[in-house]
Amino acid sequence: MMANAGRVYLVASGNDGSLEAMAARALAETGTRAPRVAVSYAPIADSPEQLASMVPLVGELFKGAEVMRVALEGEVGAMNHAAARDVVERADLVFVVGGDPVLGAKILGAARAEVWLRAARARGAAMLGVSAGSILLGAWWAAWPDAFAQGTLVECTRVAGGLVIDCHDEASDWEELRLVKQMCESKGLAERARFIGIPTGGAIVVHSDGSHETVGKPPFHLT
Repeated sequence: MMANAGRVYLVASGNDGSLEAMAARALAETGTRAPRVAVSYAPIADSPEQLASMVPLVGELFKGAEVMRVALEGEVGAMNHAAARDVVERADLVFVVGGDPVLGAKILGAARAEVWLRAARARGAAMLGVSAGSILLGAWWAAWPDAFAQGTLVECTRVAGGLVIDCHDEASDWEELRLVKQMCESKGLAERARFIGIPTGGAIVVHSDGSHETVGKPPFHLT
């Protein structure tokens, strides 16, 4: 990893206080009095109702910061490409909300936004995801249109290197994460990947040297 790379904060759920605690920490660790936070709502791009309710909640989450929305093609209120990229390039912290990771990957991938996000982290910006947002900061996920057996791999942003992340699925013994690993193995993609499930009440922090810090409940490592 590059010495100056920003931290990546991966939170399982926004319903147990973990997100509020991690957002406060991420803001403090920017070292900036009035940090600029870029927010992607791509995982809820198909739900204007969710967006309307989420925006004020995110404002409260990052109170005291300059909160800037990144809206890409396929989202309500989409910005032009240059304006969206400029928001990411000016951010001290980038936050990706929860929702549908496959939809989020489609929106972000179509804009090649993963390139902006990885560049932002490389220059020192922090990254924060919750639930689907955490999955999207990893390397791979999968889409299951009808049944698990018919799934296809979905490329995510790779901001968190070779991590493949699942969240709050401990009740099923990480069934989806196991299936994603099988798909990666079938395509020769699993050798350099690490498959991690973050349970409800848990989070991990990826540091600039690639080391992982556990916060709250410990993660599940699929080997």
